[in-house]
Amino acid sequence: MSLRRGLTARALGVGVLAVLAAGCATYTAKLADLRPQLQRGDYELALATLDKGAGGKDAVLVWLERGMILHQAGRWAESNEAFAAAEHTARELEARSLSEGAVSLLTNDQALAYRARPFELGMVPYYRALNYVALGERESALVEARKASLLLAQSVDATLGGIERGSTSDFQRTRNDPFLLYLTGMLYDWDGELNDAFIAYRNAAVAYQDLHRLLALDIPPWLGGDLRRTGRQLGFAAELEQLQEACPVVFAAADSLGPGSAARGPAPGQGEVVVLVEVGFVPLRRETKLNLPIFESDRDDDRRAWAWDLSTRAHGGYVYPNTVRIKYWLTVAVPGLQAAPAAVQFVAVRAPQGGMVAASVAHHPAAAASVTFAAEQPTLLFKTVLRGLTKYLATREVDKQGRAFGVLANILGAATETADTRSWLTLPERIHLVRLRLPAGVHELEVELRDTSGRLLRQESLAPVAVRSGDWTFARHRVYDF
Repeated sequence: MSLRRGLTARALGVGVLAVLAAGCATYTAKLADLRPQLQRGDYELALATLDKGAGGKDAVLVWLERGMILHQAGRWAESNEAFAAAEHTARELEARSLSEGAVSLLTNDQALAYRARPFELGMVPYYRALNYVALGERESALVEARKASLLLAQSVDATLGGIERGSTSDFQRTRNDPFLLYLTGMLYDWDGELNDAFIAYRNAAVAYQDLHRLLALDIPPWLGGDLRRTGRQLGFAAELEQLQEACPVVFAAADSLGPGSAARGPAPGQGEVVVLVEVGFVPLRRETKLNLPIFESDRDDDRRAWAWDLSTRAHGGYVYPNTVRIKYWLTVAVPGLQAAPAAVQFVAVRAPQGGMVAASVAHHPAAAASVTFAAEQPTLLFKTVLRGLTKYLATREVDKQGRAFGVLANILGAATETADTRSWLTLPERIHLVRLRLPAGVHELEVELRDTSGRLLRQESLAPVAVRSGDWTFARHRVYDF
């Protein structure tokens, strides 16, 4: 080997070691302590872990995690600042050129700045609205509620723009999130804006009717009553009749509470109480290695067409013909969702004056994550294979210059082949909703948590809830369950 070739090979070897050292820990691995710290209520340590473990390409995630930690710590204004920064950073990324893509073809998708998924961005106005409710800033809470659905729809549309193949029909349906619409209606109702409340309730009913099976949601039985109450006050008899025909499941759920009971407002001296119980964590993304056969008969004149063809060989049922000869096994790394449902499946809230009320699974970020991943997966696999082919072809060219070059280039390709498993780690798996009407005063509420068989796992106490006559009170509780 010539001196020049030896020096080049040595430099390439050093590059391999550098890549291995830099890529040894993923975002999820570096922040593995974040969930347990949040569960223990060690918020300062969780913030320190976040500051230490996250990188520059994770800016949106850093702000999202920080906003959640500060929200859970009761630092409402700081939480809103962090969530506002997350929204701002997300907008900047959407406007940025895709020049990073060339780098990712040589390394992996973690070379790209993380772009939050729609189900993640849609939760930002939810938490900001609750922060403003806690701060007593009703109008600011309404501003967040108004923009929630628009932000979600825009994010879904932007994501659809990057999907090249595969079925996206289910994912498109998630442009209208029933829970965010229902929360918007309740906040309007709280502010006395009945016309806007009715519109939001109507949109929520249509969305729940459409999506409750896809997203594994319960129909909140109070929604139909809210529609009847506000619709009658506004004189919208015809609209109500049309809605009852269009959304039979929603109104059947309302009727389960008893004839007309949900359509009446609170009795004198009572207030409306909305309890939101967040359970568990969204599924983690985990890396999976795939070995795809490259045939001697494969044509490489159109790399994109070749990548799509090779992607079909990743399916579990694929069997390659006996007549073909395998030239090379291409190894690629792709993310997959690791489903780990929380032990808690049923939630109920007990109030001394209101009895026990079962909660509804009103929102399901884990299910939304699954629908989103299913829509993105074919394009994600294609891009991963395309990157693998780019490295393979580069290695083949380098190999012509000498065996040592080819071996080192192949090692470099393998070292940089890492799946992008980043996601908002502290987002809940599900949100359970309970509506209560309680007398004015301070109430001690308890949450009962049960497993799939209905067995009581434990009870947890909420912070004291202050109820005012004729007013609304919003309370949130987080249940950590691994």
